[in-house]
Amino acid sequence: METTHNWADNKRHMMSLWPRWKPTPEESTLLNNRWGELRQEVLRTCIDNNRLRRSKTPDIAAIHQEYCRFTGVGTKPVTGLPSDVERTRSELSTCVPLSDDELAAWDAWAEGVLATATPAEIDVVRERMPVGETRRVLAIAVDYCRRNPLHR
Repeated sequence: METTHNWADNKRHMMSLWPRWKPTPEESTLLNNRWGELRQEVLRTCIDNNRLRRSKTPDIAAIHQEYCRFTGVGTKPVTGLPSDVERTRSELSTCVPLSDDELAAWDAWAEGVLATATPAEIDVVRERMPVGETRRVLAIAVDYCRRNPLHR
């Protein structure tokens, strides 16, 4: 069974591997923003590999470069690990289309959301994201903008 890690686990792991390493607040923010979105199992491997090479502090750039090599970002992936593109294609081939009932439920939900959407909300959606004219996608965008308002 494969263990699933999240960024908080990996950050604690780095602190345990390099106990004297104290990232600056700026470095912590950067790592939280950039590395929080990565595939954490691959990142964990890269962190462990870096520890084998460096004893005093982690080499953040080397960890990131190794991650990019493993995942195929900007280069060809290391043998044995699929790139994100290959993984997405593989997952796409196993997707099951929505049933007619699921599509009808989605349409009903979309109509409900759009029935309560004001013209101002629609304008905000169109400013924030270029959505097409399909009512389902527009409803998803309205719902997203309602849940994630911009703080101006």
